[in-house]
Amino acid sequence: MILLVKLHKRLLRKFNKETSMKEMVKVQPRSSLMTGGAKRGVPNPWLFEEPEETSGLGFDEIRQQQQKIIQEQDAGLDALSSIISRQKQMGQEIGNELEEQNEIIDDLANLVENTDERLRTETRRVTLVDRKSASCGMMMVILLLLVAIVVVAVWPTS
Repeated sequence: MILLVKLHKRLLRKFNKETSMKEMVKVQPRSSLMTGGAKRGVPNPWLFEEPEETSGLGFDEIRQQQQKIIQEQDAGLDALSSIISRQKQMGQEIGNELEEQNEIIDDLANLVENTDERLRTETRRVTLVDRKSASCGMMMVILLLLVAIVVVAVWPTS
């Protein structure tokens, strides 16, 4: 119980930054700082292998390199944005052209329907005239034959 009280007080002092140098050394010795306080064979989380691109560079040089990479990415994104905008514009133009073509096709369909109806009507009229002309021709033949019979009957034979 006493141990818990001591640890509690120590933590409170650390939290309030009232830790003395002796207590810090007690908590974590200097030798364990670079090893992460870990046992042998376990890698230090603070030590990592630096990539070849940044090895030997200072903070300002690394920052400049990062800024250059960011600018290149921004340029690539701008190019991609312009390409996508152009494709959007082309898509809208294609959509407008399709609407116009659909209107033309609808107009043509209406004209074809009207022409088809007129053609059917005229075909019916021609058929009717044909039937009438065929019966009229027969009537003419009958009439001519009747006239011929009458002429032959009335004609004096000498």
